[in-house]
Amino acid sequence: MKMNRSALRHLCLAVPLSLVLALQLSAQKTTKPPKQFNVQGTVANMDKSKMTMTLQSGNARRDVIYSADTKFMYGHSKDNKPGSVDQVKDKYFVSCSGTFEGGKVQLMAKTCVYRETK
Repeated sequence: MKMNRSALRHLCLAVPLSLVLALQLSAQKTTKPPKQFNVQGTVANMDKSKMTMTLQSGNARRDVIYSADTKFMYGHSKDNKPGSVDQVKDKYFVSCSGTFEGGKVQLMAKTCVYRETK
């Protein structure tokens, strides 16, 4: 009988613990990655020391921040080859995708595709 009480006690502890762990795992699975946005336009201003560029599309201007991790590609979105931020110049057409972090109005670019003309 002692063996049965001990087993029952362990079972009573194991069931709630497993439920808590299962809930934590399901909560981790539901976290979504940040939504990706796309900003495109002609380079109006580029400051390589601050790692920023301003893109103009019509009358609208959008600021884009890039980092050493930002991937730059030359060409079109479906037909491109590796590029470099050093090759991007004023008046080039650029399309960047990334996230708006912390409520900022600047896009933090993950990838940018550039070419001479639209």
